[in-house]
Amino acid sequence: MIRPIAFAAAGLLAGGIVAPAAAGEIRFYPAAAAEIRFDPATKTGFVDAEDVRKAFGWDAATLARNAPDVGFTYHLGKEEIYTVFCDRDVRAEVSRNPGSTSDSLIVVVTAGPGAGSLEGFRLTGAGAGASSIEALPEAGHPCPDERGKVVRRVTYVHTKITEALSAEFRDTQAYLTRNQTVSTSPPAGD
Repeated sequence: MIRPIAFAAAGLLAGGIVAPAAAGEIRFYPAAAAEIRFDPATKTGFVDAEDVRKAFGWDAATLARNAPDVGFTYHLGKEEIYTVFCDRDVRAEVSRNPGSTSDSLIVVVTAGPGAGSLEGFRLTGAGAGASSIEALPEAGHPCPDERGKVVRRVTYVHTKITEALSAEFRDTQAYLTRNQTVSTSPPAGD
């Protein structure tokens, strides 16, 4: 089981770094990477061995030993924020997941010139994946705040989209890239 580390949101969004993590934790590695190329549409790309080594805090020998067991995942998270108006003038902010995915990527470890030299990790497409979705409260449903009995109206506020590429080794996950955008344009159909 992977246990998350508590991040300071400002540092995470600004490309900050979390100090070396213990086993079973999640790390964030700065976006200023040696060489990470990734195409989310095809789920293909390349991650330089040096980026993975730094992300996990390994020396070259540890990286070479662990390389066959390093995995990669592409994450696409969506979070819509709404204001829900209920009876008794009660307002509540709710979020919903309109569809988020995590795709496990197929990895080929690539050797560099010279015996025992590791160049990096070629990402050749998606393997297994997982997705999730949540329903939005509607008029007539119970109010998310117990002070208001029934939802009367729901108003869209914004959508936050997060894309990330992570490397995993055993029960430790290191985020190599992370990009977050916010849109105030209502989703199609609203």
